[in-house]
This record gives sequence, C-alpha cells and structure tokens, in this order.
Amino acid sequence: MNWSFETKMLLAMVGGTLLVVFGIAFLLGKGGTTSSTGTIDQKILIRDDSHVLGKADARVTIVEFSDFQCPACKTAQPMVSQILKKYPDQVRFVYRHYPLPQHEFSQVAAQAAEAAGAQNKFWEMLDVLFERSPDLSKEKLFGYAKDLGLNMDQFTRDFESSVVSQKIVSDRDDGNKTNLDSTPTFFINGSKLKSGIVLDEFVREINTRL
Repeated sequence: MNWSFETKMLLAMVGGTLLVVFGIAFLLGKGGTTSSTGTIDQKILIRDDSHVLGKADARVTIVEFSDFQCPACKTAQPMVSQILKKYPDQVRFVYRHYPLPQHEFSQVAAQAAEAAGAQNKFWEMLDVLFERSPDLSKEKLFGYAKDLGLNMDQFTRDFESSVVSQKIVSDRDDGNKTNLDSTPTFFINGSKLKSGIVLDEFVREINTRL
C-alpha cells in the first residue's frame, strides 16, 4: 500500500504523541502517590552508631537529618514526638546530624549531643538543645550538660574528641549522598519526603506503610 506524504506525517505525529503519553503514564505510575524522590539504601541512612528510638522490628523507620540551630528543625521536633507517641510499636526514629555552615553554633551543638550520648543522655540533650535553640553557644552548652547531671570532665573530653567530630562528619557525608538540600529532611523506609511536610501528611505517609 502506498501512503501519501501527508498521511505518513500524520501517522508519525500520532505515534510520537502516543509515546509521550505512555511515557508520562509510566513515570506517574512508577511514582505512585508518594512524595518521595527515590529510595535510599538503608546502609547510608542508618549506621551502627546512629541514635535510634523504637523497636528494631518496627514496620516504619523514619530517618531525620537535622540541625539544632535550624528554626524549621525546632518546629518539626514536636511533630516527631507526637508521631512516636502515636505509633509506639510501629515506628522507629533515627536522628542524623547535618549542621549547616551558616549556623554559628550548629556544629558545637551536635558535639554536645554526642558528648551527652557517651553518657547515655543523647535524647535528653536533644530535647534541651531544641528547646533552648538558638541559644547554643559553647558556654551555654556546658551549662546544659551540667544541668543534666553529666560528668563534666568526661563531657569535656568527649566534646573535644576526634571520635565525636568524625561521627558528625560521617552523618553529614551520608546526608550529602542522599542529595540532601535542606533541613530537616525526613526519609520513611528509605523514601525522601517533600520539605515542609505537616503532621497530617506525615501520618498519611506512615499509614500507607502499615
């Protein structure tokens, strides 16, 4: 059968349009309704020395990369607490450091949290740091440690140790591997959530995985 030039052009245009349509449909179907931008290897998101709350066999794992001097991180912290209360057995939470260079005290605040963690008071210090942020000068941090009843000689050694500094560097490096571009950044079962997520959206994301 001989086709006219006009017919061939029309068929080519229709075929091209169908390819575009099916391609878009495939991508949308692949993404589903999740707000994630991809799945990250859990070996990057959770290290052996990561700070974890919750049961190891929880069906949902939330990983947060955060900065103690970040206003948005401070705002998000009560949401995290509410989620852990709402899902005590189904959710575990992992905190990772991602101190931003533009924040004067975020690095030393992370060091203080790690030094407190060496005395099993990481989460207590975390609560204090977010509560008192942005008042996180070194002098204030040592005052908070004293208020928590920490051994101050040990706290000082750990605060200044290379082990603590390297732990924070490793957390930040892992954050960079995920193409992290803001704090706080949350991952649920390896899927990165959109920024600015609120409690109701967070709950929906969790429920879809339970």
